[in-house]
Amino acid sequence: MLSLCAAAGFEPRIGYTSDDMVVLQALVVAGLGVTTSPGLALRAHRAEGIVASELPGSHQHIYAATYGEPPDPPATTALLAALAEAAASVPGRP
Repeated sequence: MLSLCAAAGFEPRIGYTSDDMVVLQALVVAGLGVTTSPGLALRAHRAEGIVASELPGSHQHIYAATYGEPPDPPATTALLAALAEAAASVPGRP
């Protein structure tokens, strides 16, 4: 977010941070600012009146953390393959 703001020529004044998506939306609805939010969080809960727009030039990185030395257990291998397949199917993503 900071790099997107810098590219647009301004530095945001950040007065509060939280990882609670419901609280962030409540602050926005109360007129106390704006926030960024992952799309999946908006699917789980969306306060009435919230208008969400995709940030131009934004991108996401998703990491899968595994435990132990390779080779991975079959379930881990299957999950990693499913994640890679799902990521590849997202339109506009490499």
